[in-house]
Amino acid sequence: MKLTGQIAEQNRGVTAPPMALHAGIKSPRVWIVVADKHGARIFEKIDRHLKLIGEASPEQNLQSELNNRTIGRSFSSGGGTIHHKFEPHMEQERASALDFAHDLAVFLEDSDTARKFDRIILVAAPRTLGDLRAAMSKQVQRSIIAQIDKNLTKLDERALGKALEDVLWLG
Repeated sequence: MKLTGQIAEQNRGVTAPPMALHAGIKSPRVWIVVADKHGARIFEKIDRHLKLIGEASPEQNLQSELNNRTIGRSFSSGGGTIHHKFEPHMEQERASALDFAHDLAVFLEDSDTARKFDRIILVAAPRTLGDLRAAMSKQVQRSIIAQIDKNLTKLDERALGKALEDVLWLG
């Protein structure tokens, strides 16, 4: 898995800030992980807004790219209709999605162990959310305060905040 942004720097030894104090009360560090099979964006809730702190994407491997070039093989049944055969890239695409979910779950477990967050909100496409649940350790699952099975990966920070305001208390 490839990491970019502030979380990539934290993995190179930059430490996360300690839990913030607001009016003498510790405020938990909340991460919002927005994912689908193609990647994840990780936000931190800061006061009443979201800050993008990094992105994760699956590693591309040469074999999957070769398999994806086989798209489009077809055969004719003789009646003039064309039928597409089942393609091997479909199996590879599913395996890649599972690998990415596993890698993301391991990253979250490592981040939890390093105390980089206190709570997590998972927002993912339904199948990705199921894959993440299956791959996550019990330790990380205890940090989850909300799970939303929607694909919101294309939304910017403001639109995402609006879509999640009931869960995030951004109002």
